[in-house]
Amino acid sequence: MNDALSRRTVLATATAFAATPALAASLAPYCPSATAWETLGPAAAGLDAGRLEAAVDAAMAARSRSVLVLRGGRIVLERYAAGWGEDRSQEVASVGKSMVAVLIAMAMDDGRIKSLDQPAADFIPSWRGGPKTNITLRHLMSMTSGLDDTGLALRNVAGDQYALNAGAPEKDLPGTKWHYNTAVYHLCFHVLASAVGEPFEAYAQRKLLGPLGMTRTTWLTNKGQGANGPVTNYYTAVCSARDLGRFGLFAQRHGQWAGRQLVSRQAFDTLIAPSQALNPAYGLLWWENARPGVSAAGGAPGLRFPGSPSDTFAALGAGGQAVLIVPSKDLVVIRQGDPPGAEAMLPTLLAGVVGASA
Repeated sequence: MNDALSRRTVLATATAFAATPALAASLAPYCPSATAWETLGPAAAGLDAGRLEAAVDAAMAARSRSVLVLRGGRIVLERYAAGWGEDRSQEVASVGKSMVAVLIAMAMDDGRIKSLDQPAADFIPSWRGGPKTNITLRHLMSMTSGLDDTGLALRNVAGDQYALNAGAPEKDLPGTKWHYNTAVYHLCFHVLASAVGEPFEAYAQRKLLGPLGMTRTTWLTNKGQGANGPVTNYYTAVCSARDLGRFGLFAQRHGQWAGRQLVSRQAFDTLIAPSQALNPAYGLLWWENARPGVSAAGGAPGLRFPGSPSDTFAALGAGGQAVLIVPSKDLVVIRQGDPPGAEAMLPTLLAGVVGASA
């Protein structure tokens, strides 16, 4: 084991055998309160402690700052690098996309957005009356808008990020090409605020962060100068591992938290299903494992998480930030840290945890 890494296994058991599948299946659903989170040893959770530890050891050696494993909603293993702990937060990069997707689904439930096929121009005035009126919210969220993001900065813009991104030129007809486009996704923060009629942060706190008890989550923004004065530029979220665990557990349960359906199951399940045939591994700002597709960087098509069940889905961000969810195994796995140096690290971590449940 790397001595530079601090490790903590919650309620580790002295036995290294795997519990029977029946034991794992008998775990009653559990939801943490705002201040307390139950823990469970690997054997009691139906996991092989040795295989689980090996999978997490490998992930920690690959520059992870935190790894959190939940089963039945309970913390089975929690590990942090030296200097990190449950109270520390870090940028989650494109994991924030999946949070915004949930908030858009909530706005649909609220009747503030008519449907995913509503023109984005209804919320982006500069698009009205031109060819961009053909771009729908579904196009924005499925990475098929056809807009060219060449030259668009993704962080710390001194001007108005919203106006700059809205002005991106058309490259392809909407719905005809899949291109991972973070600059265009940033428009979704403003679309949501326009749709709900209140600041993005206020809606997110009221509908998602507050109900889930995500007290160590903030939004990564900067101040820019727009044509009519100062503006706020939105990028992503900054979260602790446990806050991501709460979000992952909420997602594993298809939008339910503490017995309340915070977003309709139909709306949530639409987010995590293949959104188009161009890249079937991509939903609506979520990744899924049901069908082969390409990664954000492109490349040869394949399953995003080989070795894991087909119902696996995930929120993924640059540098290996991840909320990994396997409903059929009742598992949520969180990884945060620096770039691991190997693209296969997350699939390997998840396959190892899944294998510990076999």
